[in-house]
Amino acid sequence: MRLKLPVVVILCFFCGLISNGQTRAIDSVLQVINKTVDEKRLLNSILYLCEQRISLHSDTLLRYATIARSLAQKQDKPYETAMADYFIATAMNKMGDTDSAEAILNKQFPLVSENYRKSDAFRKYITLKGQIMIKRSQYKEALSHFYQYLPEAEKNRDTLGMYFLQTNIGWVNMELGRNRDAINWFYKSISVLSPELEKKFAVVFSNMAAVYNEMNQNDSAEFFINKAIQLDESTGENLGFLANSYAIKSDILLDTRRFTEAEAAMNKALNIRKKIGDIFYVISDMVQMAIYYAHNQQTDKGIALCKEALVIAEKYKLNSKIRIIYEAMAENYKAAADYKNYSTVLQTLLQYQDSVYKQNSARELASLQNKFELQRKENIIIQQKLDLSKKNFLFYSSLGLLLVAAAFGLLIFTSYKKRQRLKLQMMLEREKQLSLSAVATAEENERKRIAADLHDNLGVYAASIASNIDHIDAKANAENLHLPLHELRKNSQEIVSQLGDTIWALKKDSLSLTAISDRIKSFIQRIAPSYPQISFDVTENIRNNQLLPPSQAFHLFRIIQEAINNAVKHSHCSHVNVEINGFSNWKVLVKDNGLGFDADKNTGEHNGLSNMKKRCAEFKWQISWQDAHPGTVVSILPTTN
Repeated sequence: MRLKLPVVVILCFFCGLISNGQTRAIDSVLQVINKTVDEKRLLNSILYLCEQRISLHSDTLLRYATIARSLAQKQDKPYETAMADYFIATAMNKMGDTDSAEAILNKQFPLVSENYRKSDAFRKYITLKGQIMIKRSQYKEALSHFYQYLPEAEKNRDTLGMYFLQTNIGWVNMELGRNRDAINWFYKSISVLSPELEKKFAVVFSNMAAVYNEMNQNDSAEFFINKAIQLDESTGENLGFLANSYAIKSDILLDTRRFTEAEAAMNKALNIRKKIGDIFYVISDMVQMAIYYAHNQQTDKGIALCKEALVIAEKYKLNSKIRIIYEAMAENYKAAADYKNYSTVLQTLLQYQDSVYKQNSARELASLQNKFELQRKENIIIQQKLDLSKKNFLFYSSLGLLLVAAAFGLLIFTSYKKRQRLKLQMMLEREKQLSLSAVATAEENERKRIAADLHDNLGVYAASIASNIDHIDAKANAENLHLPLHELRKNSQEIVSQLGDTIWALKKDSLSLTAISDRIKSFIQRIAPSYPQISFDVTENIRNNQLLPPSQAFHLFRIIQEAINNAVKHSHCSHVNVEINGFSNWKVLVKDNGLGFDADKNTGEHNGLSNMKKRCAEFKWQISWQDAHPGTVVSILPTTN
C-alpha cells in the first residue's frame, strides 16, 4: 500500500500554495473586495475575510491583514487596527514565527486590555497569547495565563470567553498527558455551548477524541471524532478544524489496524492542509504519515520524514511537537527491528520529557489550579457579601412581624400538637399494617415485572426463532435456507443483547449516570445501521455523577431505549439526541426533529407509552412528552420533595 503523493511534493504544497476561495464564505467576500472602492466598506470586508483564518492559507491571511492595518490606521480606527494586528500575529504564528507574533500581541495588548476588555478582540488576544506558549511547551505559563482570565469570563457570563479558556486549559492538560483532567475541562467547555456554536467550534470534540484515543478508549474516540467531522462538514467553513479531525481519525484507525481507512482519512487531511498551510499542523501531518509508514513496513521513509519534521520543529521553536516526532521515530525503528537506534531514540525522548516535566512540575501546576479555585471562591464571597447587605434591610424589617406571627403561631401550635399526638398513635398502627401489605405487594409486582420483561423482550424473539425453525423444517432446501437462517441469527443476537442489558443492571450494586450513558451509546451503535437516514447524538452534562440502584438504572435505561425506538419508528425524524444531565439532580431528555407529539393520537399501547409511564410511576419519576416544533422532547426526571 503506497501513498498517492511523494513527501516532497506534499511539503511543497503545504509551504507554497496560496488559497483562492477554499470555502463559499471566502469566495463571496473575495468577490466583494475586488469590486469595492469605498475604503470604509473595503476595510470591513477584509476584516471579515480575515475572520475565516481557520480556512485561509497563512500567506493570504498575512497579505490581507497587512492591507487591513494600513486602511485602519489611515481611517484612525484603533479597534480595527488592533484586530488587523491580531490577524497578522495569527498568520505569523501559523508560519512558525512565534517570536514576531508574540511581539505584535504584546505591543497592542495594553490598549486592547484597557479599552476593549469585554470585546471579541480581547478574547482573541488572550487566547492566541496562551496558544503561543503551548506551542513552545511553556505549559506552566500557559495554565497561569488562562487561569488568570477564567474567573473574569465566568463573572461576566462571557460564554465564548469561558469556552476558549476552558478548551485551552484542556489542551494544556492533554499535552502534559493528564488525560482525565483534559477530558473534564473539555466537558466543561461543551456545557456552555449552544447547538449553533457547537457547529462553529467543533474542535473541542476532536480534542476529546484525541484524548480518548490516547487512553485506548477507541469507541469513545471514534464517537467524538465522527461528531467533530459531521459538525465541521455541515458548515464547510472551518477547513483547519476539519483537516485536524481527519488527521486524528487516521490515528484512531491506525490504532485499530484499519489501514486502508486510515490512509483515506490521512489523504483527506492532506488535501485540506494544502489549501491553508500551518507549520504547526504540517508537522502533525508529517508525524501521522511517519506512523503510517511504520505500520506498512516503509520505515526508511518514516525515519527520514521524522528527521525532516524535527529540523522544522527546531527551526520554528515548536517544542510541543518534539515529543510526538521522537515517538513516531521510535515506532519506525522498532518496526525496522533496529533496536540500537530504537533504544537511543527512547533515551533521547526520556531526557526531553524529563526537561519538560521539570519546567512544568505537577506540584506547580496543582498550585496554579488551587490558586485559581481560591480566587474564584473569593469572588463568590465578595458577591455574597454584596447580596447580604441588600437583604439586611428586608431582614430586620421583617423580624418584628415574624416575632408577632411566631407568638400567635405558638398558641395555635400548642393546641394542634395535642390533637396530633392522638392522631399520630392511630396513624402509626395503621402504617404498620400498610407497610406489611406494601412489602407483599412490592414482591408480587417485581415478580410480575420480571415476567413481563421476559415475555415482552425475550419471548417475542424466542417465538420468532421457533417460527424460523419451522420454516427451515418445512422447506429444507438450499435455496430457502438463507433468509430464515439470517433471521435466526439476528433474533439470537437480539436475545443476547437484551440479556446483556438485564445482567448489566442486576450484577452491580449501583450504577452511575456515565455508566448509563455508555450503555445508551452501545444501544445506539447496535441500532444505527438499521436507520442510516438518522443521525444519533449523546450529550453528557454531568457535574454530579450520581449513583442509582440497579433496579432504577435498569428502568431508566429501558425508558430511554423505548423513547429512542419511538422516535426512529414513528416520528420520521433525521436526528435523535439523548441529553444526560447530572447537577444537583439528574435529568434525561430524548429529542428528535420529527413530526412532533400529538397527545390525542398517542394514548394507545402500541408505542409503549403506557409501559414508560408505569416504570416512572414505580419510582415516582416525572415523564412528559412535549411538541418541540419540529420534533418531540421526552423528559424524565426524579420528583423533588
